[in-house]
Amino acid sequence: MPTYTHHPAGTPTWLDLSSPNLDADLPFYRLVFGWDISEGVEEYGGYRTATLNGKRVAGLAPQMPDMGGGAGAWTLYFASADAQADLQRIRDLGGTVMVEPMQIGDQGQMAVAADPTGAVFGLWQEGTHTGMELMGEHGSLCWAQANSRHLELARQFYTGFLGATSRPSPSIPYHTLHHGEDWTAGVMQMDDDNFAPEMPPHWVVYFAVDSADAAAQAAVATGGQVLFPPSDTPWGRLVVLQDPGGAVFNAMEGQRLGA
Repeated sequence: MPTYTHHPAGTPTWLDLSSPNLDADLPFYRLVFGWDISEGVEEYGGYRTATLNGKRVAGLAPQMPDMGGGAGAWTLYFASADAQADLQRIRDLGGTVMVEPMQIGDQGQMAVAADPTGAVFGLWQEGTHTGMELMGEHGSLCWAQANSRHLELARQFYTGFLGATSRPSPSIPYHTLHHGEDWTAGVMQMDDDNFAPEMPPHWVVYFAVDSADAAAQAAVATGGQVLFPPSDTPWGRLVVLQDPGGAVFNAMEGQRLGA
């Protein structure tokens, strides 16, 4: 399996869960993905690291008190070589900076921003923590996309911010983002048929799984929900799951989405 020791600027580098019910979410992710999850680090608000075969795949943390007790959520982080410069570019492109760069010990700097349509994402400028060490294997990130009600505005923002090129889908309102020939992420048009009118623009993460059906069964067995049952798609067998804390994510069996 490939091991990642560095993620180029403008590509996904990390993801973490903010959970209002971490006690319920820990056994959920251990069973669904087979994660080993560290003890919480008090210095960092109880932050935990999930690993597979000793390789970092994600972070998990209790929801901060100022989050107001809402549903849990996954945040995707893009690699940054200069967080301050990237945040200025985000502002110039019409985005919003929500959290200024914050130093996390010697591990790196994090920041949080939103695109002009409202989808929230993070930035990570690596120090000793170089992000995900495993991708595309069972229980690790295999794809991510921004769901937006203004596809063209979002596409323009992400190509400018990430230094990426985009390619339209021939069949659906969707653009894939690329660095050279490498697939980076996607941007999808939200419509009223597939998204509730009150749902805001957002990023959604995809985890690779050996079996979408087994992931669905494990989710239900540990207090989660199946929001969209396992179904075959042109990119693999897909299931949409919700953990006990309310965070929603996609699990994909088969080839990487878009590849």
